Order: sequence, then structure tokens, then C-alpha cells
Amino acid sequence: MSSVRDQARGLESIVSICILGVLILIGVGIFIKQSSYDMSRFGLGPEQTAGIELSPQRSGEDTQEILTFGSLMPQGFNTLSHTELYNPENLYEKINGKAPLYLESGFVSLSTQRFISKEDESLWMELFVYDMANIKNAFSVYSVQKRAGVELLPSMQFAYKTSNGLYFVHGKYYIELLGSCESAELLQVMGQVVEKISVNLPIDREVKVAELALFPKEGLVPGGAKLYLANAFGFAGLIDTFAARYKIGDETITAFLGRYSDSKDARNKAQSYYNFLIENGGKVKPAVSEALKTIESKVVDFYGTTEIVFAIGPFVAGVHEAESQPSAEKLAAVLANKLNQAEKAMSND
Repeated sequence: MSSVRDQARGLESIVSICILGVLILIGVGIFIKQSSYDMSRFGLGPEQTAGIELSPQRSGEDTQEILTFGSLMPQGFNTLSHTELYNPENLYEKINGKAPLYLESGFVSLSTQRFISKEDESLWMELFVYDMANIKNAFSVYSVQKRAGVELLPSMQFAYKTSNGLYFVHGKYYIELLGSCESAELLQVMGQVVEKISVNLPIDREVKVAELALFPKEGLVPGGAKLYLANAFGFAGLIDTFAARYKIGDETITAFLGRYSDSKDARNKAQSYYNFLIENGGKVKPAVSEALKTIESKVVDFYGTTEIVFAIGPFVAGVHEAESQPSAEKLAAVLANKLNQAEKAMSND
């Protein structure tokens, strides 16, 4: 009987030792996990030690470029995450619902990075750098997504801020800085990041969005320009169409223009857009302005608003949704004169 009890005690001792060993292993595992879990938020991730640069990252058979953001970290902040890279195949994982807009606008890649305040962990921001291949594509997504009532930043060509974010175009890049909350401190720090981007992310500053210079200056609403790469005003035939808002008296009017391959292509596009308006309920109206008659402009009453479309050389242009025909024709005539000058200059080159 004593022998049985001794064997039982021996077995219990072995089981106890095994359980203790398992608990020790679990404890060691937890310690290791906790010691390495969030080191990147303190700037210790290997890629956080570098300045902003393009370096290759291999994924399977593909080689992509990823931006690293060590030199962009603002004073008083740490990195909260490793730099993340998204390509056309997985962009939806980061911005689900908005990905199609970027993909249709020439999207190449997205690099993101989060920064967190050393003093207040409730204050953090995320930096989004979209490589859109060229400045025209970058301006398109910037302009189409810009909401009403924002504060423009006149010191930059295309930039604005909201109560918790800053948005701008930097060469071929469309860039967003989004804060965790509405905070004057965060907005000030975002300004530091913008300055660092200007220094550390080189671009060709001579490259401009040339079409914007074709719009008349008088009455132009600052920051009111947009670029529709496709489906301008709901018509699939109008591509690469720039629109600009004007203030004429108490009216706000939109002028538009797009450049096509040649004058024949432009005339066909203008006619197609006119047909689209008529097919969708528009009614033909005669032009009053002699200048518009000379260039054979089409004037349409479209459910109480005035639409004008015409072609000059390779350009299709006009006025969209004007409240009154006189104001619409006045702006259209000025725009036509500007495009006539541009076409003559192009012919002389």
C-alpha cells in the first residue's frame, strides 16, 4: 500500500514539474512578446532610422518602392507604426470605398506613417503619401475630393486645411495629414511635417498644371478649380476636363475646358456633349453674343440653367449650369478669347 502511495506521490511531482515548466515557458513568451510588441512607436523600427527615401521592397516576384519617413518626424513626437505600403491590388484595404477614384486617376502606390506625441498619447496623426505618377493626376484627386468650406493655404499652390487635417499636392504626390482630433497643436505640428516634406521629398518644381493658366483671371474663385479625368458633368465623352468657378455679380458660374488631339476631335467632342444635353431634356437657345455666334457656340437651356459648349482649335470649352444666359455668355466669350490667343500662340511655335 505504501508503495502505491509512493508511486502516486512521484507521479504528482512529475506532473507538477511539467505544469510549472509550461507556465515558465508561457511567462517567457509573454515577456518576449511584450518587450518587442510596440517598439516601433518609439522610433526603434529599423526603417525609422532612415531619412525619407525610395528603397526597393520585394514581394514575391514584384519589386515595389516604399517611402521611409525617419526625417519627417516632428519635434516632440515618436513614430507610432512602421511605414506601410499599398499598391493597386491592395489599396482597398486602407481606403475601402475610395480606392476606385485613385485607381482611375493613375494611382501608383501609397505609403503611410503614424506619429504620436511624447507628452499626450491622445494626440497622433497619420501621413498618407499617394504617388499618382504625375502632377495632373495628383491635382485631380486633390480637387475632386476637396470639400466645401475649407481654409485654403495661399503659401502653397494646391493646399487646404480642415479642423483636423491638411491636404496638398507636392509634384506627383497627393498628400494627406489626418489628426486624431481637432487640435491647434496637431495642426501646427502638421505644418512642420509639410516643411520637412518640401525639403526631403524632391520634385521637379518647374512642372505645372498648364491648363489652369488658360482660364481668365477676372472673377476666378481662388481654389475653385477641379480636374475630371473622366465623366465630366455625367458625360463619358468629356475626359481630362478642367472646371473653374467664377463669381459674376451675385452668381457663381462654372467654366470648363479640355484639350484634345486636334481640332476635328475637339469639334466632335463638343457636338457629342451638345447632343447629350439635348437627349437628356435640354432645349436649344440662340446665342445673343456676336462673339459666340462667330465660333458657332451651342447654347442650351438645361432645366432652368444655361449650358454653353464650343470648340476652338484642339480645345472644347464652355459654361456649365449658369443661373442666367447673359452671365453665361459673358464668361464664355472671355474664355473663348483666351483660348483663341492660346491657339494662335501654339500655331506660331
